[in-house]
Amino acid sequence: MNVEEALEQSRENVQKVIEICRRPGRMLILMQDNPDPDALACAAALREFAFHHAKKRADIGYGGVCGRAENRAMMDVLHIHAKRLSAAQISPYRIIALVDAQPNTGNNLLLKKRVPNIVIDHHLMPKRAKWTTEFADVRPEYGAACTILYEYLTVSGVKINRNLATALFYGMQSDTQDLGREASIPGMHAYQELFIRADKKKLARIRRAPVPAAYFNMLAVSLSECVIAGKTVISHIPECDNAEMIAEVADLLLRLEGVRSTVCYGLCDGKIYISARAVDLRDNMARRMKQAVRMIGTGGGHRAMAGGQVLVNGDAEKRMALVRERLLKAFARGKEARPLLPQPQPEEAVQ
Repeated sequence: MNVEEALEQSRENVQKVIEICRRPGRMLILMQDNPDPDALACAAALREFAFHHAKKRADIGYGGVCGRAENRAMMDVLHIHAKRLSAAQISPYRIIALVDAQPNTGNNLLLKKRVPNIVIDHHLMPKRAKWTTEFADVRPEYGAACTILYEYLTVSGVKINRNLATALFYGMQSDTQDLGREASIPGMHAYQELFIRADKKKLARIRRAPVPAAYFNMLAVSLSECVIAGKTVISHIPECDNAEMIAEVADLLLRLEGVRSTVCYGLCDGKIYISARAVDLRDNMARRMKQAVRMIGTGGGHRAMAGGQVLVNGDAEKRMALVRERLLKAFARGKEARPLLPQPQPEEAVQ
């Protein structure tokens, strides 16, 4: 899809979204439980869109934790006011828009019985979609969902202020790894336009956000637990207080020389979170993730990046062992797993 075709598609869609936003009642823009920069930028953009066209002051919410330092800094520096909600707190909202996520995927608060009014996303859809909505704009060919919102703002005449331009640019930059991962032609165009408008000093503050000592402790644990099987690295964080750290480790390990794909998994708040990354789109991380969590959890994503969740029922150690076995089969079938780093040797007994 070229830029003009993409903008034409957005022109056709914006009127439908405006009509929904103009209905009476409170509006909620819901993100995934652990929102990333793309989700935050989408939510901020849709909130601006709803206010401009419908004078609707929408709330932005999520169900988990915004734990990654850069993401917290993004909310603070760019004044993106989002709040943590419970499933019960969703019921008063008459209009619900789900951004950078899809219903029934297990990574957001939306219950199966509640049908969202709007879904805007860029993840691969299941072959047989098990969800419905009043309006959906899902473009798996896009590297970042906020490219769609950039188009909505552009074609409908909404002025993009500097903070919003910075958010949209950082969302694209983060999800596409500086256009190096699953970047579309419309995404490249939006990226170039937004780069001119983005506040570079604020971007620097976000990307270099300070991290606590616990960050380095979890990083050290994840590296000590790494195994390599063929050209896949699998890392493990036994106890993680920040689910986003799992995705961060998966991203970091992809820089290892000779590696084609990485997987990191860890236990956090009663769930096992999994993140997978690949150098080559042919590895299809989304398909492999679905294989890994089939019948025990939920998962999906893109060809180069994917995520999954598995509930812990009963013995956590047994569940973690099962996940490890599934990951090895899905991402490194038939390959011997060996420690990535030299293992410390026990000290010799003193005579």
